[in-house]
Amino acid sequence: MSIRHIIKPYLIMKNLYILAAVILAITTSCKTIDKSSKSNDNTEFQKSITIQGIAQNPEGVEYNKNNQTFLLSSLNAAPIIKVKLDGTFEPFTSGEKFPLSTAGLQIDYKHNRLLVAGFNGMELYDGDPTTKGTSFLRIYNLETGVIEQDINLSFLAPEANAYFANDIAIDNDGNAYISDWYARVVYKVDLDGTPSIFWSNETEIPSGPNGLEFHPDGYLLISILNVNDKGLYSDYGLIKVSANNPKSAKIVDISNSGFTGFDGMIINSKGNIIGVTNNGTSPGGNTLIELSSKNNWQSADIINSKEINASTTVAIIPNNKYYVINQNFMSSTKETWTIEHIRF
Repeated sequence: MSIRHIIKPYLIMKNLYILAAVILAITTSCKTIDKSSKSNDNTEFQKSITIQGIAQNPEGVEYNKNNQTFLLSSLNAAPIIKVKLDGTFEPFTSGEKFPLSTAGLQIDYKHNRLLVAGFNGMELYDGDPTTKGTSFLRIYNLETGVIEQDINLSFLAPEANAYFANDIAIDNDGNAYISDWYARVVYKVDLDGTPSIFWSNETEIPSGPNGLEFHPDGYLLISILNVNDKGLYSDYGLIKVSANNPKSAKIVDISNSGFTGFDGMIINSKGNIIGVTNNGTSPGGNTLIELSSKNNWQSADIINSKEINASTTVAIIPNNKYYVINQNFMSSTKETWTIEHIRF
């Protein structure tokens, strides 16, 4: 999630292409092995993977189990990078006709695809009230990183004040759902690449969709939230939306005070949601929490919670191990980023 008044400094960049070129410098820095975090192939994972020498400004992180690498998006409109467990990295995506800022990532193993939420960050934050950005779904070959489809989404919501494609989920049939935080809609793109509006927020909570995940029982769980003038999450909630009947959307009842809306979120093998939420006291002060439901997500409770460094989202690796991407919205050209293992 990118907050207007927090990430605005990154728009002072003189040239997105210069920032993209920075990724050619490759440096490694990894220290400690967490031997408890092993996949079924005995891969050893780091407690903290440090990536140096890159002005990536990543908002999204995804773990590719096919080759034991992490993928990082780029608010600075650089290519998505592929990061090995030792911290070395290389550009992964290619073939686009024009650069876009990228946010959420989603791997579709069944169809050998990487799905990417792209938006025109430079236009969105250029201070010109006549421009309002654009939202795209970019689809890449998961093995080669070459773009296969580039789908404009924002034309579907012409009355929106602005566009910010933020996160992606995939259902059992391969349909993709993309949240547009500023347009306050969720788009749907089928396997043929045909886009449509899937859901608009008509609940009593006046905010836009951010993180989202598809539950294998046939519905989406969608986090909605705003950010107030203090940089804290506000007007937040978790919404359950049937894939077959989006008009039946219901607010999930979460009584715990520790939930203040999700940015990035995933569903683990137990059917619980793991997500990054604001701590409610400071901008960039974040908590990783685990939500569990005993009644098919009519309500939910927090069963785990841990304060973390500033972050936007979480990736899951085998055996339900969680890694967050540490973020710094005040320093978009920072050249050191970490992917950190979090234990509850």
